[in-house]
Parts: sequence; C-alpha cells; structure tokens
Amino acid sequence: MGLAELISKIKKNKEDAYSLLNRYARYLSENRISTITLKQRVVTIKNFLEYHDIDISPRRFKLKVKLPRTVRRNKEAISKEDIIEILNATSDIRLKTFYHAVSSHRDACRRSFVNTCKGRGF
Repeated sequence: MGLAELISKIKKNKEDAYSLLNRYARYLSENRISTITLKQRVVTIKNFLEYHDIDISPRRFKLKVKLPRTVRRNKEAISKEDIIEILNATSDIRLKTFYHAVSSHRDACRRSFVNTCKGRGF
C-alpha cells in the first residue's frame, strides 16, 4: 500500500488516523528506538497527515496515541573529594593534567555563579 492510497483511505474514513499513529508508535517502541526519536517521528507523521488535509485534534491525539514518557535524570557535579581521588589514582601525567584542568574550570564556574547570585540577592 502506497502513501497516496493510505491517505485516501484515511480521508474516506476507512482507516483511523489515530489508530495508525498509535500502531506506528508501538512499532517504533518495539524496535527499541529512543523516546525522543520516537516522539519526533510520530509528530512528523502527524504533521504529514495534517499537510494532506487530514484533521488531527490535539486533544484526541493525546488521548488515543500513547507515547512513552521521557525520563529526566538529575545531573550532579563531581565532588572535590572525587576529583582528588581520581587524581591520586591516575599515574599518567597527561590524564592528571586533564583532570586538574577540568576541576579548575568547575571551580571557576561555581565561583562565577555564586558571585552572580550574590549580586542579584539570591
């Protein structure tokens, strides 16, 4: 079945656009595609259908098309103690120089942020 035929079926109400999008999302999730990529692909198909004059209600889309949730992870800076431990465990002078530069940059960024916050009354 080609795209023109599929669009024609959706326009004639022989195929439900929401169930098509939901099946596509399920297919992508079964193929282990990342959540963000999956959402982008489904939205791209949704926009393609809307371009071809197939009305997709945002409310019905949310209700009928199940998209996985994005997991947000908290990012924390490496503590000073961890950096010292890494420096002490490393024997390669090039790696020690790199770790030292990274830790110096981290401290400079922290001082800059603290100074900015003090000036704004935080």
